[in-house]
Amino acid sequence: MTSPKLAKTTRTGRTYKHPVTGAEYPSVTTVLGIVGKGEALKHWAAGEVAKFAVNNKQAWQSLDDAAAIDLLKREPLRFLDRAASRGTDVHALAETYAKTGTMPQWADEISGYVAALKRFFDEHQPQPVLVEHTVFNSEIGYAGSFDMVCKLPTFGDELVVLDYKTSKAIYPDVAAQLAAYAHGTEYIDDDKVQPMPAIARGVAVRLAADATYEVIECDVNAGWTYFKAVRAVFDIPTKPFLLGDVRPSGERSDEARAEKRDWLMNRVRKLKEVNSEAFAAFAARWSPAIPTFKSQHQHSSIELRQIEQLLVEIERDFSVPFHEHVVPPSVKRPPQIATPAEKPMPPSDDITVATNDIELLRMRLNDSANAVKLTAKRLAKEAAAVKRSVSLSGKPSLRRYMIVSTMLDFLDEDDGSGDTLDAALRYLDIRGDDTLGAAVGNLDIAQVQQMSNVLAQLRAGTLNLQYINDTFTITEGK
Repeated sequence: MTSPKLAKTTRTGRTYKHPVTGAEYPSVTTVLGIVGKGEALKHWAAGEVAKFAVNNKQAWQSLDDAAAIDLLKREPLRFLDRAASRGTDVHALAETYAKTGTMPQWADEISGYVAALKRFFDEHQPQPVLVEHTVFNSEIGYAGSFDMVCKLPTFGDELVVLDYKTSKAIYPDVAAQLAAYAHGTEYIDDDKVQPMPAIARGVAVRLAADATYEVIECDVNAGWTYFKAVRAVFDIPTKPFLLGDVRPSGERSDEARAEKRDWLMNRVRKLKEVNSEAFAAFAARWSPAIPTFKSQHQHSSIELRQIEQLLVEIERDFSVPFHEHVVPPSVKRPPQIATPAEKPMPPSDDITVATNDIELLRMRLNDSANAVKLTAKRLAKEAAAVKRSVSLSGKPSLRRYMIVSTMLDFLDEDDGSGDTLDAALRYLDIRGDDTLGAAVGNLDIAQVQQMSNVLAQLRAGTLNLQYINDTFTITEGK
């Protein structure tokens, strides 16, 4: 599926924004993604590592143990990246072929899939009715983009929703995906909302690299029952199962919690002052189920204990000293022990990021416009030339994750030109004489945060991007 106009990729998956109501809904594939495939994935990943190890002995046997382990264990992720890129290409050429009857020039790069697609069209004669549209169901709350609604001579005049697959097989949950598309209440055509036609059947077409294909009809009635159940489960993590601790009567418990909350807030402020990298890690690991201190939420004792535990872990991991003014309430102040002055921490790749977050960021990069992807690729090469990373292929660290995410924010802002990114680096006086990619790759976490603040101010209008003396420059003021 090519990148739908109304979609965006977030930390929790892909969402769609309704062009009229503005409501945001999770995508069909994001909803279905919560269903665990743990055992199957474990066996698949182990098999990919084993095959890579056997077929590429020279690539890892000369490495030290740590480097060899890192190379081998990442093969499943590399496989998924290649598969995602291939699927995007196949869907793009399928859309072009369905609309125009011609193939794009670059189709030769995946000639086996091209031949399979042509054979499917020649032998089954699909008659396209709708191609690559976004569908919404505001009643249940989801959205998605189907590949094609068409008629197949085999089924007469009945409308069929069709989805292309490039996987090794067609799996049962495809029925739920197709059922969700079929039960959409409306679709978007040139920014206009149109009623969804009645869909009678769902069909999956698997295209293979060896020029073969298979067409499987899916039970959209059973699939719809399955999808509705998964959609209901999708909302469960947002439900407040734990309603709070049971407090004694009187005001004393409320006062104690307020005192504890103020103490934790002061402790977090001090963490931000003395170690920006530790604070960034603290913010990244904050549970989304707990409202922030900036909210008006009255935190329960359970929530306060969870926040305190996270603080303890961060202070331990970053060796942040315990400061005098944040001694817990109602606790005797300990004697003060002199501590050596802290040294500023260099850019660090020691803080890892969850694999799911990295995969979502990869999805966002794959869904970006071609100009953005090309510029990101160029910057990655420039950074690699000075042994820095502006990519997601290395160690999944917080610094690299933040750099790539912020870089994409800037490139999306100017359609991939890189001018806004360059201007922000010069505005913060951290551009230097390096190439643009090298300058981005040398950023530390605190500097990435500064870059994000500059972009936020540009969007708010408190900073301006102007073209002065043949250069894009950021200036202050409304």
